Amino acid sequence: MRKEPIVTFPRWGNCTVVFKNFFEELGLKVISPEKTTSKTISDGAKISPDMYCFPLKVTLGNYLPALKKGANTIIMIANAGGSCRQRYYGDIQKKALLDNHIEVNFVTLRLTPKGIYTSVKELSNASSAMIIKAAKSFLQRLRFIENLEKKASYLRPRESRKGETDKILQESFLKLENTSGNKDFLKLKKETFKKISEIKIDKNKNVLRVGLVGEIYTVCDPTINFNIEQKLGEEGIEVFREMNISYHLKKGIFPWKDKKIQKEIMPHLKSTVGGHGRDAIYEMMRYIREDFDGVIQLLPFGCMPETTIRPILEKLHKESGIPFLSLSIDEQVAEAGINTRIEAFVDVAKNYNEKKKK
Repeated sequence: MRKEPIVTFPRWGNCTVVFKNFFEELGLKVISPEKTTSKTISDGAKISPDMYCFPLKVTLGNYLPALKKGANTIIMIANAGGSCRQRYYGDIQKKALLDNHIEVNFVTLRLTPKGIYTSVKELSNASSAMIIKAAKSFLQRLRFIENLEKKASYLRPRESRKGETDKILQESFLKLENTSGNKDFLKLKKETFKKISEIKIDKNKNVLRVGLVGEIYTVCDPTINFNIEQKLGEEGIEVFREMNISYHLKKGIFPWKDKKIQKEIMPHLKSTVGGHGRDAIYEMMRYIREDFDGVIQLLPFGCMPETTIRPILEKLHKESGIPFLSLSIDEQVAEAGINTRIEAFVDVAKNYNEKKKK
């Protein structure tokens, strides 16, 4: 007799709640992954292949508390295509768990409309109408969170009372987790944007602009990248990040976007390298054109796509003069070391900005 699925999934920064709500609206029982901590990372790394990607180790650590609480099904969100090893996370993680005497059902959720529909239909037995309704709710809540993150990047370096923006964000994300139904969500959305609009800012402040590029998981999850967007904002820097879940979904739905990117970066890279390598080059070229004050690349240590294109990003940095910092992150990296490198980068970016004014 088939067990009723009790699902868990990898944590994905502020957007974790959106996945939780999506699966719940399909009628599934959900045990949400706990917030990523040093213990999460340590526990995942202990049972992972040594030379595999850092996100695999973190997400494997995410599952363990949920499995202890009774989860029996893991939904692994996978790449729609490309050469990234993330496509094999489900198989590798399932074996790692079996090697540690943990048997669990793995469902690979491909980020394409067909892949999502097929997987959730088989897992939940939800009707087509339920899936469409849940997908619509997912996109609305995802857009809400991503818009909040963008507004926060604008407000942090300009706010009169430091920390006010992040306080509102954290309160809103917490309330969203306990919000069910479209009516309650729309009410929360209205209240949140009203609070955001009332934050007092210095519109005339000289604010530097820094672009964030790199591997999607490392770039998007603040617990993985040591809250780099918040830290830069507190230093008077507005952070621009194109890479997010919506961006990735659009690329899966509209394949012509990849062709446009490849055409743009052709002088530097003539073929795909997998992952989001091409996107990083494309985004850095844009930030240079738009006269930004610096670019930071975030990548998991050993990530082949990002490691492959790093020399190209270095070349763009040398040709344009724009400050550039590449940060590789794994279970051995300490926050103090990251902070030191960020502080040095901020000084370089400020000097670069001053020189441009002369």
